[in-house]
Amino acid sequence: MSAATVTIDAGVLAVPVQSGTAEDAHRYVETILDWSKLMDEPWVAIYMSERASEALFEDGLYPLRDQLKRLFGTQGIVEYDVNTVAAVVDRLLQLTPSFETFFSIRDVLTENLSLEPDVMRLCSGEWLRSDLARCVVLIAVLREHCPQDACEHSLILRSADSRTVRVRAQIHELDHSRQDLNGLPIYPEYFEGEVLVCENFRGLVEGLSDAAILLRAKDDVGVETAVRVALYKSRLVYQQTFGWDDLPSFSIGHSFRPLMQAIHPTEQLAVRVLRAIVETLDRTNMADTHALRNGPGGGDAQRVRENDKAMRRDIDHEYHLHYWQCADGTVEIASMVVHNDFAIPE
Repeated sequence: MSAATVTIDAGVLAVPVQSGTAEDAHRYVETILDWSKLMDEPWVAIYMSERASEALFEDGLYPLRDQLKRLFGTQGIVEYDVNTVAAVVDRLLQLTPSFETFFSIRDVLTENLSLEPDVMRLCSGEWLRSDLARCVVLIAVLREHCPQDACEHSLILRSADSRTVRVRAQIHELDHSRQDLNGLPIYPEYFEGEVLVCENFRGLVEGLSDAAILLRAKDDVGVETAVRVALYKSRLVYQQTFGWDDLPSFSIGHSFRPLMQAIHPTEQLAVRVLRAIVETLDRTNMADTHALRNGPGGGDAQRVRENDKAMRRDIDHEYHLHYWQCADGTVEIASMVVHNDFAIPE
């Protein structure tokens, strides 16, 4: 499953100018390595324009090993390896399918294109500008006319001053093979739309709805993704420095998703479910948590599964979260139940 799809602008891969700051250089390397960690994640699909390599090459920005060596030397970067960064860029450029192939939309001919804010200023070459302009319009068209496929698709830029870019242009011709792309304004009418943009992994996750991911989950990976996104975003509130791989370990019980979906939760309830799970994993607001016992009495023995202990946490007055506090210190999210249900799947 994919909770998110993104297209990385080719300009993101271009080595910063040698006269830039050390902070710019470090941010560039860290951004590249961040995306490398996500290429094998099941919840995000990363795409590149089919013209990305050509645009970088024609603007004299690829291959980039020599440029990286000069950048690392100029800025005194020793904690990263040139070959590692170059290999990540090469792998990104070789990703298949391309953005155009995946969305079945190839090219567009426009006139009087305007973008707000003007992200074209981020490009360091004519070929990169041309490719970015083409991708921005294509993504805007998809979001406006094919929202079921691209409503939450994000464009990754080197820098993003806002979450969206407004697009306005006259479209002469659109080359595509989709069956659902109808109602496009006919020249000289103007097309208007917008594109979701961000500049790094943090920006991508901030733009995701963990509740929507949970409600759309088709498997346990989807549920796990929703929880991890909720955990990540909860830490952003406190400005904590951490990585995606630094989130606490947990597991999703085999019955959690079907039992939750049988309740037909609303988005508001999904938000409360995720908050309860995050607080459980972070061990906060523990007053809402108590042992799940074998009987109704407060003195009845706690339910156990070998060395794992059954726990019950309030979601609200009507619903509760049941989970296993495992002997190895991790948590297994077992079920979401109504008030008078004290069962827990083993």
